[in-house]
This record gives sequence, structure tokens and C-alpha cells, in this order.
Amino acid sequence: MVIVNPSGTLPISVTKSCPINCKHCGGVYIKSMTHIDDMERYTKRYKSFLISGGMMFDGTIPFKGYIKKLKDLKEKYNLIYNFHIGFPKNPPFEIDEIADVISFDFFSDKDVMKDIYKLSRSPEEILNSVLPLKAQKIPHITIGIFCGKITHEIKSLEMLKEYFDSIVLNIFIPTKKTEFENCKPPAINDVKMVFDMAQKHFKTVVLGCMHPHGKYREVLLNNISPDIFVNSASKIYDYKGCCSLYLAKEATK
Repeated sequence: MVIVNPSGTLPISVTKSCPINCKHCGGVYIKSMTHIDDMERYTKRYKSFLISGGMMFDGTIPFKGYIKKLKDLKEKYNLIYNFHIGFPKNPPFEIDEIADVISFDFFSDKDVMKDIYKLSRSPEEILNSVLPLKAQKIPHITIGIFCGKITHEIKSLEMLKEYFDSIVLNIFIPTKKTEFENCKPPAINDVKMVFDMAQKHFKTVVLGCMHPHGKYREVLLNNISPDIFVNSASKIYDYKGCCSLYLAKEATK
């Protein structure tokens, strides 16, 4: 098992809030991200950055106004970028010249997605917004994202296996100040089922950085064996940075 410590990559937001206010996140996580206006001060400490932000009501993240800044910083400090792109209707081609990796969330059930994000996207539309982009694409699925219940996950794996050989599986975390704060994480047996299916279909299966810690994770790791385990607390690790960047690096070997 490869251990990845994600702390080597700094999350950057191109917005200061998230207008869409989805049920599982509620804009909470964006508050801990560094705003792009302050990014340059971190370029001595970090060489890789996760570029994301709050989604607009059309599912886009407003990267366009910052492309020149990101390009200039990339060239000046020799930076690496992983773009997390939201759910645009059309491919965000503006990031093509500077993205090293593209991360995206996937839903095979448009009704589940609409309930959580208030966005209407078919799985085909999600893929069509991602596949034409140049950089390596890394799909993500959050197990139990619908209030801890298993809904679209297995079908999503079946669809994604036709296009990708790696998958990042995150696990729903009930988060305070969100609509899903009183939900429970998915049952360990359900998570194991999804991981077992993923390992049948994908060359590399990652337990991503978003998952419940503590006792839950302890029990979880006794039941699953991911190829890559993202652990922000690990003092011993094989790679320091975003797991999507690690996957892209390994793919070029």
C-alpha cells in the first residue's frame, strides 16, 4: 500500500464562498482554503496546488479571470496544478494550457446529483465536459454522499471503468452547519462492497483524503486494502502531495 500525505499540496480557491451551497458541504470546506489573491506568498513553501473554488449556479468554477495569474505564477515558480473543475456544461478549455491534472466528481444518477447540488447533469454530460481536456483526468466518487446511503456508486464504477484505470474513492463525512450534518457515515460493509467492486474494475484504487478519521477509519482499514491510502496524519509516507498528482506522475513512468 502506498501512503500519500496530501499536505504537500495547498488548496487554492478562486472564490471566497460557494453560492451553490450543496447539502453535504454547505461551503464549509472552502473556508479553510487559501484564496488565490494570497497564493504567491506560499510559492516558496509549496510547488503543487489544488485549484478549485465555489461553484456558480450553472456548475462552473470561475477560473477564467485568473488564468493569466496562474500561468505567470506557474512559469515563475515552476508550479504544478491539479484543477478540481466542478460540473460545467462545457469543457473549461481555458485551463488546458496550465492544468497538469484534472480532478472531477462523478454521478451516474442525475436525480441524486440534483438533490445534492441543485444541478441537472446526466453522467454523459459530466464525461463530455471532462474527456476533451488535455491533462490526465482523475475521477472521484464520494461513497455515501447522499446522507450516508449507497445510491449511484456501483453504477458509476461500471461507467467509469470504460474510460479510466484509476479511481479515487472518498467517503461522506457528516459536517456541521450543513443540511447533512445529522446523517451518519456509510456503513463499513457498504464501503467495503464499493471498494471490492472498484478493485475488480480499476488498476489503482485510492482511499482519498476526504473520509472519516478516528475509530471509523481504524475499522475501515481492517476491511479494505486500497492501493493508495491518503493520510494527512502520517509521518511516514511515499509521496507528499495530492493523490491525483501522484497518480499522474506514476502514469508517466
